[in-house]
Amino acid sequence: MNKKIIYCILACFLGPALGGYFVGRGIEHFKLNDRTVVVKGLSERDVKSDLAVWTLTYKNSGEDLTALETRMAAHKSLIEAFFLDSGFSRDEISNPSFEITDKNSREYGYGDDKAPRYILSAKLQVRTDKVDLVIKTQEQITKLIREGVVVSGNPCFYYTKLVEIKPSMIAEATKNARLAAKQFADDSGCGVGSIRSANQGVFSILSQDMGPGEYGSSDLASVNKKVRVLSSFTFSLDK
Repeated sequence: MNKKIIYCILACFLGPALGGYFVGRGIEHFKLNDRTVVVKGLSERDVKSDLAVWTLTYKNSGEDLTALETRMAAHKSLIEAFFLDSGFSRDEISNPSFEITDKNSREYGYGDDKAPRYILSAKLQVRTDKVDLVIKTQEQITKLIREGVVVSGNPCFYYTKLVEIKPSMIAEATKNARLAAKQFADDSGCGVGSIRSANQGVFSILSQDMGPGEYGSSDLASVNKKVRVLSSFTFSLDK
């Protein structure tokens, strides 16, 4: 009986102590696993647009619809000839829209009885990879104005090869993030381990003249662009 009592007393004292030991080891293990640092890695590339889309709008107004249609057809021919003579192919030229507005068909009219009854509006679009030629041709658009064709619209420039530079940019962002993590680890007296998690971030294509977080129509008006990605990484820290 005395031995049983002694065993029970030992169990009462050693049980909590052993339990506390293992619980303590578990917390220590958890803390070690949670030793992480979250950093961001930036990668940027200066690129040149490889696609231009130039949509020109031209209009005519008057009372005689037949005469207006004839004038619009003549202006269309002049615009097409302008682009063909500039060096673009016919396959690069399209006519996406044509619209007729009749003042008399509107419920409230224009509010000006002297305004022409009909307004004809059309668009002619050039879609090409000849970016430099578009820039050169844009400087000569006054030739159309001198021929009596009033046009409006500026070219938009796009960079379409993002998929080709994505891998190298992500690699660079990862490298820069690890350098930032290493600096933090060195200051903390530990080492950088593996990547716990990563968020690639969003690729943005901006005008080279615009800074981070700035967006606007100049993104498309600019030929030279900046591709930017800011990725987020969680690194483990070693003792």
